[in-house]
Amino acid sequence: MRRIRDLTKANALAVGILGFIALLIGTSLYFAQPDKKWLWASAFGIGIALWVGLLAFHFEDVLRFLITQRGRMGTNAVLSSLFMLGVLALIIYIADRHNASLDWTKTKRHTLSPQTLKVLKSINKEIKVVAFYDVNSQEFLRVRDLLKRYEAANPKVKVLVVDPRKEPALARQYEVTGMGVTVFEADGRRERVSFGGEKEFTGALIKITRDKKPTIYFLQGHGEHAYDSFAEEGYGMLKSGLEGFNYQVKELKLLTEKTVPKDCDVLVIAGAQRDLFPQEKQAIKSYLDKGGRLLLMLETDPAPSFSDWLDEWGLEAKLGMVVEPANNILGDPAAIFAFGFRFHDITRPFQKAQSEAVLFITARPIKRKTNVPSGVILTELIETSAASWREEKLQGVVRKDPDEESGPFILAAAVEKSVTDKKKMRAVVLADSDFAANQFIRNLLNGAFAANCIHWLAEEDVLLDIPPKDEPPQTLFLSRQQTVFTFVWSVIVLPLAILISGLIVWWTRRS
Repeated sequence: MRRIRDLTKANALAVGILGFIALLIGTSLYFAQPDKKWLWASAFGIGIALWVGLLAFHFEDVLRFLITQRGRMGTNAVLSSLFMLGVLALIIYIADRHNASLDWTKTKRHTLSPQTLKVLKSINKEIKVVAFYDVNSQEFLRVRDLLKRYEAANPKVKVLVVDPRKEPALARQYEVTGMGVTVFEADGRRERVSFGGEKEFTGALIKITRDKKPTIYFLQGHGEHAYDSFAEEGYGMLKSGLEGFNYQVKELKLLTEKTVPKDCDVLVIAGAQRDLFPQEKQAIKSYLDKGGRLLLMLETDPAPSFSDWLDEWGLEAKLGMVVEPANNILGDPAAIFAFGFRFHDITRPFQKAQSEAVLFITARPIKRKTNVPSGVILTELIETSAASWREEKLQGVVRKDPDEESGPFILAAAVEKSVTDKKKMRAVVLADSDFAANQFIRNLLNGAFAANCIHWLAEEDVLLDIPPKDEPPQTLFLSRQQTVFTFVWSVIVLPLAILISGLIVWWTRRS
């Protein structure tokens, strides 16, 4: 025992330093790899053992040191440091149990969108969410933090984020065989999301908590785009996207159905090439008069203009097509980049998308009538520029003739009209139908805009496109002068100033 005491006395400083290093390693491992308890606990144990041993073998020496002036000052410093660490630990403990934070990021990437919060507020039953991600990946942290915000907004949402390799039984229970899968479960119903974000997670919540699916009918039989086709001209991609938002999508042939089905939440007429029969028009008119919802996508003549309906809404469809001399694609004046969204619930998510647009392929000229009928609320959503004009025959060199009508023309408009005290008819009129076809729906904002029109008509306001939260890259461009200045100050001037200051202090103390 005496030999050990002599050995520790001779190497007391080294033992103390080793104990401190062991405690530091244990603390680092605790925060870096909290799941490896044996590792950080062992480091803590070694550090504590070294310090306890050092104190036990040199207790008298320690007491003699503490009664000296130097010892008292050192003790005060240690106790002050421990007090500050205790206060800091208490603050962290309180903060960990009271979820409050400030999000200073430009896109509010750490804050749930109002649409998501609205969905969470409406949930009144237990929701279990289990996410399976690699615990060592950045995705694990991203998904965990995102889902914890869901849980904080509504305690009925219970979140568990695990590594399927460490929880194989749980993975088998949810039939998960890989990484990046999140399972939402309620009342025996399950919805799976692969590598999703807020938009996908909120969509999954809607699917498992709502009993009724809104139904969208696509009118067929008059040369419209085939609603379930994946050919270039088809609408199969739009149909799949709507089904992903928990809609039922069906076709409607009014010549056999006679009336619009009672479960129709939104009726879509996508580029009819032939006029409807009178009985079909009457069936749709009766549906609208009861507060129905219509998405009407026109095509250039000789396709029907549905002028009788448009006239009731304060709109007028004209012959020809819209030509846009500036905002067009590859020199095709009829293919229009439509910027400048007017404020409306449909366009709200796109208000800040200054550099993005909807691409209309061939747009029919639509104008607002001088006198909009009483009771009709007409809102232009997108318009062409004042430099555009109506071209009846797009041949050869395209130039505006003096007698051709000038823009701006309406490319998209929303219509509301009260039919009873509680019911409103809603319609969206678009100057083109090709923009939502499979060939173009992935271009720019085409898909998002088409989906938002449907959401607004179906009064699924919560689905009105949850914006992405990715931070745009912050790039700093320096001129040559600025680059030289930055280099000289950071590499030469500042290090030299520190060196000179050090030499002055050294020389002063030496003197």
